[in-house]
Amino acid sequence: MNVDRDRILADLRAIGVQRGSTLVVHSSLRSIAPDGAVAGGTATVVDALIDAIDNGTLAMPAATPRCAEPTAEPFDRARTPTTMGAIAEAFRTWPGTLRSDHPLESVCARGPHAAVITREHPLAFSEGPGSPFAKLHDLDARILLLGVGFNRCTALHFAESLSAKRRTMIVRFPRVVDARREMIEVPNVADDLDTHFPIIGARYGDRAARGRIGNAQASLVGMRDLVAFARAYFDHVL
Repeated sequence: MNVDRDRILADLRAIGVQRGSTLVVHSSLRSIAPDGAVAGGTATVVDALIDAIDNGTLAMPAATPRCAEPTAEPFDRARTPTTMGAIAEAFRTWPGTLRSDHPLESVCARGPHAAVITREHPLAFSEGPGSPFAKLHDLDARILLLGVGFNRCTALHFAESLSAKRRTMIVRFPRVVDARREMIEVPNVADDLDTHFPIIGARYGDRAARGRIGNAQASLVGMRDLVAFARAYFDHVL
């Protein structure tokens, strides 16, 4: 049986998504209905999310890790597709959606706070202070993990970026500077590789609202609370 817009909207309301809120979504279309069989496809999910927050702001990470390949075309925020899943890609091209200009870790947003969220995106520590994720933290956004786990929650990279003991790595990507293509190298928080993020999610436990959106298991959390919890974890464990 297909999952339709009315059911998705009702499920979003039941888990606690509120009108006027700022909502960050990490998602898996296939988890919502078997074989991705959502009536109307990805557009139905995006439309339901927009309706659920009414006049709020919707945001989704729109990362493009393939742009790190030396032979890749330089990132173009108007054309480069995201690899964050079908829902995120549909939202990227949705009318009124804005996108930050980072070659690897761009963020899309639509709504009253979209311009502020996407206006600036530092190249180094792209998920840390000054980034769209910091703006979302300042707005005390709600994070919806829709059919995915805490290992997909970018707010945990932001939390780790605030820790003095943060893990770091160097990221490289091609960029056009003064009409010349060149490779850029900048520091960033390291990939977690399912080392700490799932543990944080498990320990966070009942502080998250949990339910189902269609057939997908979902969690709704406050970004400020999760970041404070995760930062304390990183400060103790790393």
